[in-house]
Amino acid sequence: MYIQLRKLVLLGMTLTIGLGYIPANGQDIKAQNQAEVLQRLPVQNPYSFIGTWNLQTQITNCAGIPVENFSKFLSIEAGGTVHEMSNSLPPSQRTVAFGVWEHSEQNNFIYALRFFRFTPTGTFSNIVQAKWSVLMDDGDSYTADATIQVMLPNGTVVANLCGTETGTRMLIPN
Repeated sequence: MYIQLRKLVLLGMTLTIGLGYIPANGQDIKAQNQAEVLQRLPVQNPYSFIGTWNLQTQITNCAGIPVENFSKFLSIEAGGTVHEMSNSLPPSQRTVAFGVWEHSEQNNFIYALRFFRFTPTGTFSNIVQAKWSVLMDDGDSYTADATIQVMLPNGTVVANLCGTETGTRMLIPN
């Protein structure tokens, strides 16, 4: 009985020490990797797009005639996902956009979004999908061009549009 109790106590101590050690070691590795990534120049860093961006966006009919001009927030996440919210329409007429992003080369990135639009009475009216090609100017600003499709709920394309945007990284104020 005494030997079994001693084995249980030793096992518990081993597990406690082992579990306490693993997260600390993992944090050290994480901090080291973050430091290495942050030391790279933005054009060499495939993670430099990650963050939250303030954007000014202009949508045209692709012949240069403006259709919309609005502000939006874009959140680029480390796992390759994107979330966007704009003031292009009242919240009751447009959902938040969801999407994905990838680093293409040097200081070029691509992100794709999709969101739903509704009529003022709440009827689902169309799906909008956009593909943005981003050129990172420096670590805190970029410009982008887009191709945009507006589709009916059944998938029929009813409009092809173009877009441009300028973005600045959201930073904590001094």
